[in-house]
Amino acid sequence: MWQDILHENGLDIPGYQGKHVVGYRQSMGRYGVSTEHFRAYWVKKGLSIAQKQSVALSIFMEVSLGFESMQEQYSWLTNSGYSEEDLVSNLVGFYIEVLGVNWVSACKPVSQKAAQAVWDGYGSVGSHKNRAFKPNLYPCEECKGIHRIVTPTFPSIFQSIQPARKGKDYNEAGKDMPLPKHLQSALYRQL
Repeated sequence: MWQDILHENGLDIPGYQGKHVVGYRQSMGRYGVSTEHFRAYWVKKGLSIAQKQSVALSIFMEVSLGFESMQEQYSWLTNSGYSEEDLVSNLVGFYIEVLGVNWVSACKPVSQKAAQAVWDGYGSVGSHKNRAFKPNLYPCEECKGIHRIVTPTFPSIFQSIQPARKGKDYNEAGKDMPLPKHLQSALYRQL
């Protein structure tokens, strides 16, 4: 999705002059059951890099939230819907792709032993839910000792792009003008 927005590679569709249509989906599969959440959006052409980043983040966040809500309906199969780390790890991946962030230096990961101590003390990530793109942070002795972090915070680099508002630079395709069914199929196959 980011490459399509960045290089304006989305579909050119009649009625969407000065815009191109991009699609984005997230999917899961487990025990032979698979499902996905897909949305198509028109994006204005000629945006600055910063505007494109804002639009991409908005689309990414909307589809991520839709996917987690859908995944939550499969609670009989997995407790992963809005699992504590889902939205945050997705956001970190977004910043790695869009800004080339070195997550290791930004996050200062702890050892497996320290992570296991947090898991043992506070429970598995699936047992806690998080509906925000900011992590739940727990006390960690290794953070204090090795990294000298007394009060953990989410690195500001992962909050450096502000999501765009729908309507001006992008919107869901079909919301303000119809998107023909055969073009929806073509867009979906393009992914």
